[in-house]
Amino acid sequence: MEKETTSERIIEAAIELVSKKGYKATTTKAIADLAGVNEVTIFRNFGNKRGILNAVIQKFSYGPLLQKVIQEQATWDLEYDLYHFSTQYQNYMFSIKEYVLISFKEAGAFPEIDQEVAKIPLFIKQELVAYFCEMEKRGKLTDVDIEAIAMTFIHLNFGHFISRARLGSSVTKISTEDIFKTSISIFSRGLTP
Repeated sequence: MEKETTSERIIEAAIELVSKKGYKATTTKAIADLAGVNEVTIFRNFGNKRGILNAVIQKFSYGPLLQKVIQEQATWDLEYDLYHFSTQYQNYMFSIKEYVLISFKEAGAFPEIDQEVAKIPLFIKQELVAYFCEMEKRGKLTDVDIEAIAMTFIHLNFGHFISRARLGSSVTKISTEDIFKTSISIFSRGLTP
């Protein structure tokens, strides 16, 4: 239990420091000081700064939530499920909006951030592909490139999130709910036999 508590303190300290100072200026020594641990404890728990970065990204990953939603709440009604997945995604992403925007600000200068962040959409893609494959087995999906529709669905959701997170309602006053009702309806009709 103590190890989890120590790891969590280290992760929280890293998040706070990266938010304030940026990734480059955040050192393992500064993280250790803020977390109230010895720097050796960081290396023992995470290996290095990138290990902490990976833990932070995993903490904020939507992938496990999507996996749980699919496993426990899928109705195998395409339009209903996709709307539900989108709603869950938007709610979650807006709850961590500040951290997502920080990761984009930092990513371009640090390839390791891009490499770690890329694991999130890869995991989400994997879960969506599994869902769409099951829909295809059930005869509820037209013969389409499943990876392509999974990526299209990811882009639809992430694109909306980024647009709203950065621009608010300056581009459109249409609510997120109405945008997704319309887009998911159109998307679903194009995939239904």
